[in-house]
Amino acid sequence: MRVLHVIAQLPMRTGSGVYYSNLVEELKKYGHEQAASFATQDGCCFDILEAHSQYPVCFKSRQLPFPIAGMSDVMPYESTVYSSMDESMIKAWSGAFEETLVHAKSDFRPDAVILHHLWMLTSIACGIFDKEIKIGVCHNTDIRQAEQHCDMKNRYVTNLGGLDAVLSLSDAQKEKITETFGIPQSRSVAIGGGFNQKLFFPYSAKPKNGRVEIVFSAKIERSKGIFELVKAFKMISENRPNLHLDIIGTPTAENAERLSSTVGAAGNIALVPITSQAALADYIRDKDIFVMPSYFEGLGLMAIECLASGLRVVATEIEALRALLGKRINCSGTIEYVPLPRIYDTDKPFEEDIEQFIEGLSTKLLKQIERVEKGEPFPDGILDEVAKHSWSGIAERINDLIERLAAAQCP
Repeated sequence: MRVLHVIAQLPMRTGSGVYYSNLVEELKKYGHEQAASFATQDGCCFDILEAHSQYPVCFKSRQLPFPIAGMSDVMPYESTVYSSMDESMIKAWSGAFEETLVHAKSDFRPDAVILHHLWMLTSIACGIFDKEIKIGVCHNTDIRQAEQHCDMKNRYVTNLGGLDAVLSLSDAQKEKITETFGIPQSRSVAIGGGFNQKLFFPYSAKPKNGRVEIVFSAKIERSKGIFELVKAFKMISENRPNLHLDIIGTPTAENAERLSSTVGAAGNIALVPITSQAALADYIRDKDIFVMPSYFEGLGLMAIECLASGLRVVATEIEALRALLGKRINCSGTIEYVPLPRIYDTDKPFEEDIEQFIEGLSTKLLKQIERVEKGEPFPDGILDEVAKHSWSGIAERINDLIERLAAAQCP
């Protein structure tokens, strides 16, 4: 079959971009002819497919003289906030993508189109691809945009009824998709998210240097809980000189100033700018504990990637992550969950709950630190359980779905 992949953001660099790129790579083994349409800027390239199979939309260009619009208001690259776009920007944005997809339809002639994010571009694409199989992918940031900006959803996200299927992160998310976008639950398929097994794998024996290496890797912004993590880490490390925290990411100027103020004079906290997934995978393999203190996550794929790399994890109680990992992993001690504070506007904590959240984060982090210091191995079979969530397994399930939908179209 001929499969076209569509996303309005950069491939890689974010959770949805990683999903997009890894799915293209993993579907190669099923013999499909594939093409990719995506946003790009500043000379960024997509090397998973040949250039003739790519249909990019170029931002910071004459046609689109502004950065890529991001599904999150803070992105790990220069971006435009959807809700800040005026009518002329939206018209230019929509026109550029529509022109590109019309060209891809006539030039590539896809049998199936996989559309990332239940948002404006997927709505446009549903009007262009009428007879083709159309599969939407919900990344949860689309639900957040719809909840926070109902006016934009009502004006520009009006055509999702044309989707043949929607991939959700969990069974629980199916209800939210129906509630938010009116797509029947019968069309939703819980697929989850996967990790790249070629990149994320553990050392056979992790080198020891006497330190306990802790790592955070996400957008450096308030919704990711980074400032609370720094405070919790500083409390714990006062009497533990063997602890070290690496913060992987590139903050905005405002967040960089706040982070610097929160870190203060602590010499055991470092900011590490890593931009490629391969470099990230190599870097974290040396670490002991990954912390994901987010107030909001669609799935928390990075937690799975770190488990696959042999790190213990501390994460907030992300429902989709708990459901995906299952009881055996959740009860193994390889991951500890921190109760969330009360949340409003999807990802904002009530200030009066922050102190208790920091205490909970400190408690769970200290548990994992003590396990590392004692040299406790992962329980038998846990890495095999984690391996079930690799991209290989995700792609197999998506390929089965494509084939079922194709068979259903045949008379």
